[in-house]
Amino acid sequence: MLHVICDDGSTNVKLAWFEGDEFRSAISANSFRNGWKIEGMGSERVYNYALDGVRFAFDKVSSTAITTTNVDYQYSDLNLLAVHHALHTSGLEPQPVRLTVTLPLSEYYDADLQRDDVKIARKIKNLLRRLEINKGQAFTVSEVDVMPESLPAAFTALSELNVGSLEKTLVVDVGGTTLDAGIIVGQFEDVSAIHGNPKLGVSLITSRVQSALASAGSEVSAYVASLVIRRRNDAEFIKSVVNDPARVDYVLKTVESEIHNLGSMVVNDLADFRHVNNVLLVGGGGTLVEKAFRETWTHLQPEKIIVLENPQEALARELARYRSKD
Repeated sequence: MLHVICDDGSTNVKLAWFEGDEFRSAISANSFRNGWKIEGMGSERVYNYALDGVRFAFDKVSSTAITTTNVDYQYSDLNLLAVHHALHTSGLEPQPVRLTVTLPLSEYYDADLQRDDVKIARKIKNLLRRLEINKGQAFTVSEVDVMPESLPAAFTALSELNVGSLEKTLVVDVGGTTLDAGIIVGQFEDVSAIHGNPKLGVSLITSRVQSALASAGSEVSAYVASLVIRRRNDAEFIKSVVNDPARVDYVLKTVESEIHNLGSMVVNDLADFRHVNNVLLVGGGGTLVEKAFRETWTHLQPEKIIVLENPQEALARELARYRSKD
């Protein structure tokens, strides 16, 4: 049975797996609305789903897309939809699969820093439910394992950096909804601390950019707003999204201001963890907060603050290397 690693975040689902010895990966955005879309009127395939008699459709541009940026998403219908949609758009043929999925640190561990078996079981139960795809064959999820977010993303980097046994590395994962962080000692000899903030993520920027776009005559989905953030330096793209040319500068200033604000909030939230030797930034917001760390944590040499390659996919990639052949 194919084992697929699935970092099923609130804004994007990242998949990774091996076909023989060949590594594969895929990423899928979360943007679903109630009801089905019309078929046969466009060049792209329509994805209509049914779950317990309720109909949903993938719609990347609808301003009525259902909000996924809350922690309860992890155990919801939308989480199940997002995982199956990612599988259907990955290039894989529908088949039985074993999944290794993730939970934010604030959900995976309880107040005593022990595995929260209740929440982990809730996550597994949710993903074992059956989902139907209109006019198509669905994937069957036969088995689910759950891993904590953020820390496993550092496996390869710690080895390549050849960190000493007493060095402390702070792994910072800025996702769509949550901030996860932890201090790893040496090359994973120990984890000395973890921290999770379920209310601090890139969605804080996205929601404000959506409002700015609305004031410029552009009612857009969170998916489109996130593209505006990522492609803020692409003048042609911005022009194609912002309907009121007089408000383009306002939209772009909002983007930059909110990136700055998110960086400040993340750095402040992690102030108690500043006395480390290295910082590894991962997640979809990793590149967005890099500047804040470099400007604020000046006690670290520049080369000690590292954004991992393809930071949004780092967790799925590393889990695939170490877990997908289990």
